[in-house]
Amino acid sequence: MHDDDASDADTARKDPVPDGLSVAEVMDVLRGTTPVSITGMALLAFLYTAYFAAGLFLPILFAIFLSIMMHPLVQAMKRLGIPRAIAALVVVIGLFSLLTGAMAQLSTPAEQWLQRLPSIQRELEAKLWPVTRSIEQAKVATEKIQDLADGDTASTEKPEVTVKERSLLSRIFETTWLTVVQVLIVFALTFFFLAQDNEKTRNVIRNLPLRKHRESVEEIFESVQRTITRFLQISAAIYVSLGVVTTLGMYFLNMPNPILWGCMATVFGFMPFVGPLIVFGCIAMVSLLTFDHWWHFVAPPALYGGLTIVEGYFITPAVVGRHLTVSPIAIFLSMLLWTWVWGMAGALLAVPILVVLTTVARHLIVIMRDRKKDRPEPEYEERAPLARPT
Repeated sequence: MHDDDASDADTARKDPVPDGLSVAEVMDVLRGTTPVSITGMALLAFLYTAYFAAGLFLPILFAIFLSIMMHPLVQAMKRLGIPRAIAALVVVIGLFSLLTGAMAQLSTPAEQWLQRLPSIQRELEAKLWPVTRSIEQAKVATEKIQDLADGDTASTEKPEVTVKERSLLSRIFETTWLTVVQVLIVFALTFFFLAQDNEKTRNVIRNLPLRKHRESVEEIFESVQRTITRFLQISAAIYVSLGVVTTLGMYFLNMPNPILWGCMATVFGFMPFVGPLIVFGCIAMVSLLTFDHWWHFVAPPALYGGLTIVEGYFITPAVVGRHLTVSPIAIFLSMLLWTWVWGMAGALLAVPILVVLTTVARHLIVIMRDRKKDRPEPEYEERAPLARPT
């Protein structure tokens, strides 16, 4: 009897494979999980590198997307007989002059509102005094009761220190010279991308040492180029139009600095969900500080809110949805991810990056599906299951 127990124990030690699962099946499971693990580690390594190498990645990405949006202008000048390099230089210089002039013009009103930030709270309290009076009275009564309980009747005056505010441009460019260098890198790379002929890029792809996948890589590149070009150009046209209409609406409603709100509507339009909320909050706050009548105060934010609703629910889906459909959940998650990695710059680049990744993923799925159809199915021989040792 003891011999039988010993033999069963030896059998359990010699047979580590559970019932119904062969060694080959265990190896198949391990082979299946290995690519997933490697992909996850590569993704984490990429995000880690992107976080700490933002100064390298951001100028390149901004230059790529700017060159895509400015590409039609270069093509139009090339049709007129202007060489591509000269056309690219003219477009880059014009873009740089336009952005510099806009910053110079908008820095003064933006600086004025930044200087008013310390007094905005008091102005808002004065505007909302009928609403907040009861809350303020309760607060004062609570403070008096607390003073009586502590027995602290002595009041000490604290000296006020006034700090001279620097201008907005000085705060932007005196933060670090790296910002100026990055801006120059963006415009330099934009020029090189615009001056580069697409045929040269295709020749580089054709010369890659990937004989089997060369056509697939070229097809993916052309598809990504078409999709992102269409998306960025259509989005830029929509948001510039939104900025122009916002400027005109704020002007007719007597809002101060209407051009500032139009530029904010254009730039922050590239940040879904978050950007329109920021612009709406700023317009509502300035409107409350500027006007006295409630209907005059409600009109500017209501106008901008109506414009964003029309743009977000009707115009953009009708125009962009014909060429590309992206899930709002994916857009929101992309915003969270790239804002965490690169801050405000990542929020501006989140949707274009998502469009590129979505286009590449769709083409890879189609290519893998086609190859799976063309590949003959292997014939497997039926093997008897492994017998348990006795």
